[in-house]
Amino acid sequence: MESLTSLQNPIIKKYQRLKRSRRFRQHTNSLAIEGPNLIRAALKMGILPEVVITAEEYYCGKNGKWIALIPDSIRLIVIPAILFSEITDTETPQAVAAIVPYLFKDRVDNIISSDTDLVLIMDRIQDPGNMGTIIRTAVAAGADLLFCTECCTDPYSPKVLRSTAGSIFRIGIREVSDTKQLLAKLKEEGFLIVAAAGGGDHPYWSAAYNKKPVALIIGNEANGVAAELLSMADLVASIPLKDSVESLNAAVAAGIILFEIRRQKSAAKT
Repeated sequence: MESLTSLQNPIIKKYQRLKRSRRFRQHTNSLAIEGPNLIRAALKMGILPEVVITAEEYYCGKNGKWIALIPDSIRLIVIPAILFSEITDTETPQAVAAIVPYLFKDRVDNIISSDTDLVLIMDRIQDPGNMGTIIRTAVAAGADLLFCTECCTDPYSPKVLRSTAGSIFRIGIREVSDTKQLLAKLKEEGFLIVAAAGGGDHPYWSAAYNKKPVALIIGNEANGVAAELLSMADLVASIPLKDSVESLNAAVAAGIILFEIRRQKSAAKT
């Protein structure tokens, strides 16, 4: 264990830069994460932090007892609580943070295996909380892989990471610059391409999702799925709403359709 009293330490500076810079995260293949849930999730998946940073009061209190279980090979830094609050971007810091290794991958070649049965494509999702919830929901629904189109918010920003509640480490995410090429590739692999949109061809429950692997597209919060992607979809699935309701939150819509897809696929196996 090391004690620090200055924010000028290189590892503290690295943590702060990782929070701010997408390019630096990709250059160093590292993430800055905050909170016990994210750190425990990383450890559970066999991802060993480069360093764990914690507030002195947390480390010495009953809530910090789990830190003693972290392998001795991991560098542990304890700093005063007042300094810890300065390196976080939350109003109520969770008093423990870490830098973890993470290999960023953006190629889509050779990642669709014979076992891949359900993928989710996030098209220009802008709100970090929405994206984090979508990622968490996709993992819960059994999705095998996630794709982000070029204009999505950064899936590895601190706000997204917190919203995933650790699910970010349980699924592969690819950021793609040419979504039309991705859809063409998925069609070649035999995927049913489903776009979620209001006023679609089918109520979401009426489509047959158990005959083929499925790629579901969830669109931008304000504008929905891009027209060029809608035109490539095999079907457009809608969630019927009461007349007084204009639309659903993107994360809610993703959850409803994902779990219907999973329900049908599970039923087909029994």
